[in-house]
Amino acid sequence: MDKRIIKTREAIFNAFLDLAAQKDIDKISVVELCQKAEINKSTFYLHYKSIDECFQACFDFFSSQIVSLGKDIDYSSVSVSPEKNVSEILDSVEQNTRYFEKFKNTLVYDYAIKALKDNMVEAICKVNDININDNYHEVAKVTFLVGGCADVITKLMPHYNREEIEKLMVDVIKRK
Repeated sequence: MDKRIIKTREAIFNAFLDLAAQKDIDKISVVELCQKAEINKSTFYLHYKSIDECFQACFDFFSSQIVSLGKDIDYSSVSVSPEKNVSEILDSVEQNTRYFEKFKNTLVYDYAIKALKDNMVEAICKVNDININDNYHEVAKVTFLVGGCADVITKLMPHYNREEIEKLMVDVIKRK
């Protein structure tokens, strides 16, 4: 992707998160967002049709790397050897810490984290062919693990100790 496009989208994303920390999304205007991002309205509309589409793109960007990790989790081996999966998840969180911090201050944070957890559970279940009708216990366990891990990470951002959290998460998954 062109560097100018990346720079513009990052400016829009940062401006959006800054404004969303101050007010409801439905109260953010395109003009206000453009002023904050230091872009023209026409530039905004080259990338997005509306504020809602912009929010969806921001949320998708925010969650895509983490949710994509769920597609690589082999449920049958995760309870025996979760170290790699936990490490990859924490790597992704650390790579996106500045976005997490900005996003954490928005008024839609709780909704977005719930959606992120749901998407992660769905990704893990889908790739491992686990469904609620045939594998209730497994779906419940995946939901518990994803929810617990996400809550630990998001509640302690940005002041968390990577080694302690990684050990805690691995121990809980292994049921120590």
